Amino acid sequence: MSGAALSPASVVRTLLRIGAPPWRKLALAALLGVLGALATVGLLAGSGYVVDRAAFRPGLGAIAGVLAGVEVLAFLRGPLRYGERLVAHDAAFHSLVRWRVWLYDRLEPLAPAGLRGWRSGDLLARVTDDVDALQDLYLRCLLPVGVTVAAATVSVALVAAVLPLAGAVLAASLLVAVVAAPAVAVVTSTSRGREAELRGRLAAEVVDLLRAAQELIAFGRDTEALETVEATDRELTTIARRRAWSTGASGAIVTVCLGAAVTGVLALGIAAVHAHEIRPVMLGVLPLAVVGAFETVPAVAAAAVRASDVVAAGRRLLDLSSIPVPVTDPDRPAALPQGCPEIAVHDARLRYGPELPWALDGMDLEVMPGARVGLVGASGAGKSSLVHALLRFWPLQGGSASLGGVALDALPQGVVRRAIALVDQDAHVFAGTIRQNVALGRPKASDAEVNDALARAQLADWVATLPDGMDTQVGEDGAQVSGGQRRRLALARALLVDAPVLVLDEPTAGLDLDGGARLVAGVVDDARKRGNSVIVVTHRASDLEHLDHVVVMDNGQVAQAHEQGGSVAPDVPARLA
Repeated sequence: MSGAALSPASVVRTLLRIGAPPWRKLALAALLGVLGALATVGLLAGSGYVVDRAAFRPGLGAIAGVLAGVEVLAFLRGPLRYGERLVAHDAAFHSLVRWRVWLYDRLEPLAPAGLRGWRSGDLLARVTDDVDALQDLYLRCLLPVGVTVAAATVSVALVAAVLPLAGAVLAASLLVAVVAAPAVAVVTSTSRGREAELRGRLAAEVVDLLRAAQELIAFGRDTEALETVEATDRELTTIARRRAWSTGASGAIVTVCLGAAVTGVLALGIAAVHAHEIRPVMLGVLPLAVVGAFETVPAVAAAAVRASDVVAAGRRLLDLSSIPVPVTDPDRPAALPQGCPEIAVHDARLRYGPELPWALDGMDLEVMPGARVGLVGASGAGKSSLVHALLRFWPLQGGSASLGGVALDALPQGVVRRAIALVDQDAHVFAGTIRQNVALGRPKASDAEVNDALARAQLADWVATLPDGMDTQVGEDGAQVSGGQRRRLALARALLVDAPVLVLDEPTAGLDLDGGARLVAGVVDDARKRGNSVIVVTHRASDLEHLDHVVVMDNGQVAQAHEQGGSVAPDVPARLA
């Protein structure tokens, strides 16, 4: 179910179920918080007693015990507060781990087909900001309310034990503050989840602005893009300003209730002293105890406002979990035969949305083990769509595809992707070392194996000239290396996996003609020695010189298939061996 369709209580229950909070740690944090709050009450009340009692000059021995108690409470208050935050944050981080893992487990099967139409900046905001906001469910929502209620109850009982009417006044004032202040804060705050949505939009707009900065400046559209970002920022600023007003209003209510409680308790105390119901020294104790009892009350109003933010963040995350998974593994997976598999595609149909044209429209192709095939055609002809279908990134809406004689949808996705290694034209290079990027598919690969993959990708000589060798940092998205080196790093990563089928999507982009031809020739020769298949998707005629077969695609179909130097009729399914 979509997060937007869930009530706030259902969202919180779902988050608690996923986060599996360590209740014992939370209970310990609550206990420490209550003890810390009561230490404040005792510290203030004891200080009042010492000051009032000292005014009568009773001698140090008469107040020594209370003075020692005040010193102990002053010493304990800090460690109790620190202990509460330490234990509470430990519990919150425990749940943060579970929330992050749960979210990744939901997102991983959705990529890339299920996340079509989602802006990367918005997804990033949900994965980072919204998940981080969930920790406040414990730290700034549940725990503060629980600590305040428990500490206020004990404080009322203690004051009532001295003067029952004063306890009643304190209880009424606390009740009004605990109920009215959060209500005013929630009613006057107009964000109600809008802030989280706007932050996601702002993140997406900033990411788009930074990625397309050069193009926007070149075409003179940078001012327009900046105005869009600024408009979103202004709306966020308006929400922040309204929130500040609501926080001030709730704080004013707490202050008024505190003043009324102190005034009422003091008046009742004076009357009780005149009636000889309590000792005069208690006139300094009761008002200060009331002040201590109100110390944690402002956190309740803040918790009410923060709870709406947590619920909004939870809804945004649960919205991701409600996306249907486009590609699933079979309940009873089949086994893939050993060796280099045959690839067979018959009458395959695929499109990326009901309103969009067919990317594959009756595609027929067979690639026999060990074949070296080039896929060519105009942009939009269906080349990359065929690759996506073979890797089970997108499900076919018609026809069939098989690997090694086994239907693709009968094979687990992990098995398919171990059999087919892809070097995508937009392959990502991570912020790390050369070794880490190449060994992504085989983290336990030895240095010799990584260096061998670099040599096969024609990068070994370049790496040998670097002061740090394979430990050289490549920067965010490979910013510290050239486009051609980024492409070769991605190729080395795929070669290290040693899959029986290697798919290269525009492998020579960013390379000069001679360098690209040498790279393709080396990969093809390496595949021939190993008995592996190679499929090269390209727009460069020079990339096809070292391949055995060329398939021309048009409108999601095979328009022509021919061997180097021969041809096959276009109405016959291409069988390339």
